[in-house]
Amino acid sequence: MWSLVRQALVGSLAIWTVAAELTFVAEAEIERDGTVVDITSQLDFVPQPPRQRWQHRSPRRPNAPPGRGNSKRDTVSYSGNWCGASQHSTTSDQIVSSFSYFTAPNLRLRPRIPQTQYAAAWVGIDGASCTQALLQAGVTTVVNANGGQSAWAWWQWFPEASYQIKGIPVKPGDWMSVNVTATTVTQGKIVITNVQQGYAITLNINNGPRLCRVDTEWIVEDFYENDAEGGKQVPFAAFDDLWFVDAASKTVKGKNIGIDGAAMVQLQNENGTLSCKSEKWDNANFVAISG
Repeated sequence: MWSLVRQALVGSLAIWTVAAELTFVAEAEIERDGTVVDITSQLDFVPQPPRQRWQHRSPRRPNAPPGRGNSKRDTVSYSGNWCGASQHSTTSDQIVSSFSYFTAPNLRLRPRIPQTQYAAAWVGIDGASCTQALLQAGVTTVVNANGGQSAWAWWQWFPEASYQIKGIPVKPGDWMSVNVTATTVTQGKIVITNVQQGYAITLNINNGPRLCRVDTEWIVEDFYENDAEGGKQVPFAAFDDLWFVDAASKTVKGKNIGIDGAAMVQLQNENGTLSCKSEKWDNANFVAISG
């Protein structure tokens, strides 16, 4: 059973600790009428069962979806739960940070599946070729049977629990930015900004599961929820085209890595039907399109 205990509130810093030694310090603010207001005391973190890493199928080059910026190096890869772009670096020049603007998923009910449906969008480091850990942050939206939606920001250092962030309002369609930084293989920093509403939260995390720092991703996900049977995939909603804008990563040696050469990941069910496809525009921008 995951536990979350607020240890202290010192000035504008809220310090939390979690089972298994992972700790994080959070700060939050909002800009109102040109003035930055500290709202750290409004924050709360609700632990959720760990999200599973991606379910991968073999990448291939032929029949790549038509994109405006596809290079010959780009590949197409298939996943049972990810849709987007997955990029790779080397152990000799590890990933330090990953960034993008994107919209909180704006959903529509998909027919012939259960009526409470979900989609998540996030930015992360590792979790693809490096399966032991994944540092990620993003937004999840849920749509119910009458079409009503709600959304929330979250973060996770897999395989630890994920944390829903309360105190940072998010609406479907809001422009967000996420910057994930692995300062070391066990220390990280996450900055989540709701550009639309002026909210921002900064998390400094220590004692996380050891990263490889060789993967970087920008993803729309049909995630898994753990239950008594060991985990099941949530019903995946249809959604408005979801752009990742100014997507970029940096390495230890200062190299800038974009979408060129990334695996463009398509979300495909067991019957071979695409429920999401990703199409590259250029080295910094791509779109996830609902199937």
